[in-house]
Amino acid sequence: MRCRLTSKEAGKYFATRLGVNINRIPALVEGTNEAFFKEIGEAGITTAVSVSGNSPGIKIGRRVYPDRTTSNDLMAEVQKEHYGKFIGVAGIDAGNKFHNALSEIRRCVEELGLKAVYLEPGRSPGCFVNDRKMYPIYQRCVDLGVPVIFQTSVIAGHKRLEYGHPRYYEEVAEDFPDLNIICGHGCYPYFTELIMVAGKYPNIFPSPDERIFDLGGEIWERVVNEEYMGMADQFLFGSAYPFYPIKEYVEEFFSKFSWKKEVLDRILYKNALKALRLENDPVFRKMYELDKPAEHTDVGARGKSLLWHQPVDKDGLGVV
Repeated sequence: MRCRLTSKEAGKYFATRLGVNINRIPALVEGTNEAFFKEIGEAGITTAVSVSGNSPGIKIGRRVYPDRTTSNDLMAEVQKEHYGKFIGVAGIDAGNKFHNALSEIRRCVEELGLKAVYLEPGRSPGCFVNDRKMYPIYQRCVDLGVPVIFQTSVIAGHKRLEYGHPRYYEEVAEDFPDLNIICGHGCYPYFTELIMVAGKYPNIFPSPDERIFDLGGEIWERVVNEEYMGMADQFLFGSAYPFYPIKEYVEEFFSKFSWKKEVLDRILYKNALKALRLENDPVFRKMYELDKPAEHTDVGARGKSLLWHQPVDKDGLGVV
């Protein structure tokens, strides 16, 4: 589900970051919306969920990360022009440096129509997700009916390893049972702990993204296929695009792992629609044929998918 728009304005943060070989991402080089939709379309993605973000720069160990400043108005504009193919996520600075977080959340949801909120509390203001200073933000999201997407990997999202531990997301899930919590990058490297926590709380949705190709991929494959502790109903298919070429990512997701047919519709798009609270949206109900019996849907050999990130066409995946 997780990806990022690669237009010139939205993609500049990723085009300059360490570890991104832009020559492998033609859409990032071209820098247009048209190139973005062409590239994800060729990978079989139907719907993109763009988690672009707004966070002040930070130094983490040997790396220095610049300000992350993607316009929420731009996200809304692209979503309006491509609704169904593109879901915009509001990037919120919880530290209130770029804007007043509570006011911006309300503006993004009520005025701009964005469908989720993205937070990096380990980066700004620099705290654990269960810090009580974050609770008014979560309550605002509950009141507005939108989920929260967190950057949970310890590698780039926060200074302290502990910030990404699932025990802190567990506390938020307990205190806000009506808040859907999407764990981008799957709390890597604490993926086994996340499986246990998500197994307790149905409002926690793990999205390992490209980290599924690092340590633990076989564990995710096993718990999803065996429907262990409900993982087949919460796991989200996603990417870290444009860090990883999207077509290559999709191909590897299916070649490296053997997903059971019985779980595909859930991990590729149904769980994402549930996490984003879009199950009753008429556009997505029609796109993903939710009103038809499963055996009568035209979803292709792999199913459709919401690539945390974007859905796929009928011959492809779904939402990335």
